[in-house]
Amino acid sequence: MCPAGLLGTLFEANKEPAFAAHEMFEALGGFSVLIMALYLCTDVIIIIVMSVLLVVLSAYVSLEVLLRAKKDKPATAETILLINDSSDEQDNNIDI
Repeated sequence: MCPAGLLGTLFEANKEPAFAAHEMFEALGGFSVLIMALYLCTDVIIIIVMSVLLVVLSAYVSLEVLLRAKKDKPATAETILLINDSSDEQDNNIDI
C-alpha cells in the first residue's frame, strides 16, 4: 500500500486522479491474486507476490532517495537568477 502522503507530494497538481489510480491498482492487485489462486498453488503465488513486493519496495526507496536529494539540493546562481527574474515579472504585472 502506497502512503497517501507520498501521492500528495508527487502529484501536487493532480491529487484526485492520483488517489483514484492508487485505489484502482490496489483493487487490481487483489483481483489478480484471487484469479491466480484458482490456477496456481500457494507456493507459486507467494513467490510471485513477494517478488512484486520487492520490486515495489525498491522503487519506493529509490523514489524517496531522489526526492530527498532534490529537496536537499543547494540553490545555484542560475536558479537564484531565475527566481529573481520571475518575481520581478510578477511585480511588474501588479495593477494599482
